[in-house]
Amino acid sequence: MSSNSVQIDFNRGLRHCDNQHNLYREVLNCYLEQFAPLLNTEDLLEDVEAARLQLHTLKSLSATIGATDLSLLAAQLFKNWQQKTYEQRTEAITQVNVELAAVNEKIASYCNEVVLDD
Repeated sequence: MSSNSVQIDFNRGLRHCDNQHNLYREVLNCYLEQFAPLLNTEDLLEDVEAARLQLHTLKSLSATIGATDLSLLAAQLFKNWQQKTYEQRTEAITQVNVELAAVNEKIASYCNEVVLDD
């Protein structure tokens, strides 16, 4: 998936931050710090609860910044993670990481292009 096909509603994310551009940029930078390394497949496959926590965090923070599709994907995986087989979990993490990499790229581009005036 290329970053051109991933959708982030930056206006929605900005509204979640009370339309405070500096705060929203800080939230985006924190998101990148946490998720730029992507999800660690090995760690998530070894610990079901850690995986669910990571997916829940990804779901929530993605919704906050306006990455609704990624948030919905993480929410679905969070909900049925324990019922998935090892192979299904591996495939799911790969799918999330592809989407997450595209979201991260889009965020980095947004942060580099947007000039703050407040």
